[in-house]
Parts: sequence; C-alpha cells; structure tokens
Amino acid sequence: MDKRRGRALWTVGAMALVGVGACSDDPVAEAEEVVLLSVAPAGGSVGVDVGVSVVATFDHALMPSVVENAALHEGGVDGPEVVGTWTLTGEGTVLTFTPAEALKPATSYTIHLGGGMHGDHGEPLNFEMHGSAHMGGQWATGRMMSGGMPGMGGSHPHMGDGWSHANGSYGMIFSFTTAA
Repeated sequence: MDKRRGRALWTVGAMALVGVGACSDDPVAEAEEVVLLSVAPAGGSVGVDVGVSVVATFDHALMPSVVENAALHEGGVDGPEVVGTWTLTGEGTVLTFTPAEALKPATSYTIHLGGGMHGDHGEPLNFEMHGSAHMGGQWATGRMMSGGMPGMGGSHPHMGDGWSHANGSYGMIFSFTTAA
C-alpha cells in the first residue's frame, strides 16, 4: 500500500471514530459527574446557630426532584426529620433547607443527601471528591439507618431509589451540633 492511500484510510477511520462520539443522542453518555462543592454547616461543626439554614452547593445544575432526596434529621440519620422546606436555587446548583422553626439548642442534627440524586441531564453525583475529606461527611449505611440492627435494612423511608448510591450506601451524611 502506498503512503497516500494509507494516510487516506487512516484519516477516514479517525473521522468515523470522531463522528460516532459526536453523534450521541444520550446526554448522560457524555455527561460528567456532578460534584458536591460545599455543605454548610459542615460535618463535625459545633456551636452552630439555631437559626441556620442548611446549604449544599454543586458544580452543575441538579434535577428539580432532588428536593425529595434530601433531609435534615434530629440526632442521627435514623432520627426524626426536621420540618421545613427544601428548595433548589442558583440555576439549580444550590440546595437549601429552611427549617419551619429554629433548631433546638445543644442538639445534634444530621444532613442526609440521597445517593441517587442526579444532575439535570441524569449525571450521577460525586460526593466523595469533597464530601468526606473536606466537609466531614460519611456514607450512610443500611446499619446506620436501621438503628444498628442487622437485618433491619430496607425499613427506613430513605432507602429507596433516590437514596441508593451505586456504592451500596444511601447517600452521604453530615452531622453538626447547635450552640447551647
């Protein structure tokens, strides 16, 4: 085969490969993960103001339905949910919880962000990049959510689709304590 014919075949082959990638109709196939950039209050915070709102910020827009897969619990992740409203703002990148009334003083709370949350084009969430190392988060396990009772998994309302993460957890949690 001469050099010109070889180059022509290589060029056509390379263009075909580029065309296959560029013609994808599936936005998820080319989508990157959505990264959790910050959570306030961060996990492990103490002396948090009782009038605080919980704020989680992401690097890409989230699906509006993520508000159904976020919770603030009094105590641990198996504790009762705090009454309030979750909203998605900031072009879909800021998830905020506003409690219906001030939090209790000298009380521990747990922010629970579901592992099945997705970006507005179906992208999976990456909690690990910043969540555990920089924000004091940890993965929510079935044992945590069943009060530590083996075999009791599945009974907690936050163990369904929007809560389940590919790693087998039920999202990430961030615990904090309010000021006395």
